Amino acid sequence: MITPMKKVTILTLASHKEETLKALREMEIIHLTPLQNAVGASVNGAKGAVARVQKAMEVVPDKLRKGVTPAAKGASGVTLVEEIQTLISDKKNAEIQLEQAKEELEKLHAFGNLDPRTVKELVAKGIFVRLYLVDLSKDPFEVEGDNAYKHVFGKDENGTYIAVFTKGDAPASVKGAFTELAMPLKSLEEYRMIEEESNTTISAVDERFAQLASVKDDLEDRLLEVTDRYNLVEASASMLQNKGLAALQGFCPEPRVAEISAAAKANGWGIRVEDPTDEDNIPTLLGYNKLSRPMQCLYDIIGISPGYNEVDVSSVFLCFFSLFFAMIVGDMAYGLLFLGLAVFARSKMPKASSAGFHFVYLMSWATIIWGAINANFLGLTPELAGWSYYLDIANYNFIPEGVRNVLYWIRSSAPTDPTRFEAYRQFCETFTFLPASFVPKAAGASQMQHIQLFCFCIAVVHLSIAHAWNVVVRFKRKSSTFMAQVGWLMGAWVMFFLACNMVLGIDMPKFVIPMFIVEVVLLVLFTVPPSRLKQDFISIPMLVLDIVNSFTDVISYIRLFAVGMSGAAIAEAFNGMLSPLFGSAVGVAGAALVLLGVHGLNIALAVMGVAVHAVRLNTLEFSNGLGLEWSGFAFSPFAKQKN
Repeated sequence: MITPMKKVTILTLASHKEETLKALREMEIIHLTPLQNAVGASVNGAKGAVARVQKAMEVVPDKLRKGVTPAAKGASGVTLVEEIQTLISDKKNAEIQLEQAKEELEKLHAFGNLDPRTVKELVAKGIFVRLYLVDLSKDPFEVEGDNAYKHVFGKDENGTYIAVFTKGDAPASVKGAFTELAMPLKSLEEYRMIEEESNTTISAVDERFAQLASVKDDLEDRLLEVTDRYNLVEASASMLQNKGLAALQGFCPEPRVAEISAAAKANGWGIRVEDPTDEDNIPTLLGYNKLSRPMQCLYDIIGISPGYNEVDVSSVFLCFFSLFFAMIVGDMAYGLLFLGLAVFARSKMPKASSAGFHFVYLMSWATIIWGAINANFLGLTPELAGWSYYLDIANYNFIPEGVRNVLYWIRSSAPTDPTRFEAYRQFCETFTFLPASFVPKAAGASQMQHIQLFCFCIAVVHLSIAHAWNVVVRFKRKSSTFMAQVGWLMGAWVMFFLACNMVLGIDMPKFVIPMFIVEVVLLVLFTVPPSRLKQDFISIPMLVLDIVNSFTDVISYIRLFAVGMSGAAIAEAFNGMLSPLFGSAVGVAGAALVLLGVHGLNIALAVMGVAVHAVRLNTLEFSNGLGLEWSGFAFSPFAKQKN
C-alpha cells in the first residue's frame, strides 16, 4: 500500500534553524523539499569534507592484507583523514617527480653522466654546448664553423645522440634531420636518485595505506559524521529566511502527522499541514505486509518505485516474479542450493534486514516446487541415475491420477512409463478444442506445445489483471477512459486466441472477431477524454500500433519457455555426453569437474535470464497494461546516517 502523505510547512526563528532541523532529524519523520537552492561557503565546506573522506576511503583497502602490520588503534577519524590526505599528496608529488625523472632519463640516457653544472662552467668560459638527436639515415649532420666540435655519445632506435661544442660569441649552425634537446636541469645521476627516492616514497605510502585497512571502520564512521553535517548544512541553506524567521517544507506520512504537530507545539514552531497538490513532487512510501515484504529487496535491487499517484502492485509483482523465476531457473537442485546458501548467510548475519533473506527463501522454494513438478534435478534421468526416479512426485501412488496427469501435461515430454502414458494420453484426448498435435503419440514423446500454451495462459492472466485493475482505478477516478481499459482487457484475450492460433494451430472461437470489433470501438471512443480531444487527437490513429504491440506483449511471454528449456537442455546434453565416463573413478571425477563448471555457468545464465526477462515482464508488459510508469522516488526522511 502507498502511504498517504501530507505537505508540512514549519516556521521557526532564523536563529534556531539548526536546533529545529536537529529535532526533526531525531524524529525521522519528514522528507524535506528545498525551498531555495542550497549555496554558500558553509555548504561548499561541508561538501568538501565529505569528498575528502570519500577520497581517503577510496585509497584504503577494504581488508587487511596477510603479513601487513595493522595500524595502531585510537586515532580519531579526523586525524586519520588528515594523515591520508598528506599521504595522498606525498604520493602524487612522488609520482610527478618519478614521471619527470623517467622522461629525462629516457631522453638523455645516451649522454652518460651529463652534469648541467659542468655545462654552465663551459658557458662561462665562452663555450656553447648544444644537444641533438639526429636521424642520420635521412641526411648527414653537418656543423658549420671552424670553432665547433661535435661529439657522438651513442645511438639507439630513436637515432644518434650528438653534442656540439662551440667557442665564440654564438652556437654553431647545424644542418640535417635533427631535434634539439633541452639541457637537463639536473645531472643524470641526480635523476636516477630522484627515481629511486620516488619509488621508495610510493612504496612506503602504499604500505601505509595497506596498514590503515585495519581502521577503515573508523573512516566509515567519519564519513557518516561528515555526511550528517553536510545534510544538516544543506537543509539549513535550502530554508527560506526573512525578518528573523525561517521556513522549511516537506512531506510527512499521514499516520505520523500527530507526532510532528505535537513536536511543533512543544518547540514553539509554526506549522501548516495540507494535502499535496498535483504539482507537488511527492515521495512514495510503500507499506509492506507479510506477503509483499520480500518485494522491498527487489525494488531496492532494481532501483524502481511507483509514483505517489500510481498503484502499489507489490503483491501481484512478487507472485508472478516468483513464478517467472522458478520457470527460468527451473531446477530443483539449484533451488536447494539457493536455499542452503541463504540459510547459511542468515546464520552468519542474524542482525541483517530480513527482507532480502525472505526474498531468496521465496524464490528458492518456488524453484524447488517447479523443479519437482517437472522432475528436473540437474538434468538427470532414471536411465543415468536410478535414484532420480524418486524425485519425481508423479511416480508416487498417493498422487491422485487427475493431479498426476496435470503434472505430466505441463512437462516438456510425455511420461515414459507405458501404463501411465496410456492414462495420460486419454486425459489429453479429453481436450477436444486442442489440435491432435497436443496428444502425444508415444511414451516419452516431446510436447513442447503444452509449455508454450501454458506461457500464453500466464500472459493472458497477467495482462488481464493489469487491465482489470486499470479499469477499477480509472472508474474510481471518474474518468471515462475506464471504458478504453475495458477494450484493452478484451484485446488481451483476442491476442491470446490469435497467438494460440498462429503459434500452436488452435482454432479461434467464433466470438473472437466480434470481441475484436467491440475492442476497437471502445478504444476509438474512449481512449482520449472529450476534454482533451484537440490536444491528444494523434493518440487515436496511433491505436493501430498499440494494438499490434498488445499482440507482441502476449507473444513475449514465450521467453519463459525458451529460456527455461535452454538451461534444462544444456544440463541434459552434458549429462548424455559425459555418461560414458561414469564407469570408472577417474571418469566420474573428470565428469564431476566438467558438470560443476556446466552447472555453475547454467546458474549464472539463469540469474541473468531472471534479471532480463522476469523483471521485464513485470516492469514493461504488465506495467504498460496497468499504466504504471515507475516514475516515483522513495520516501527518504531527514535522519542521521550515523546512528
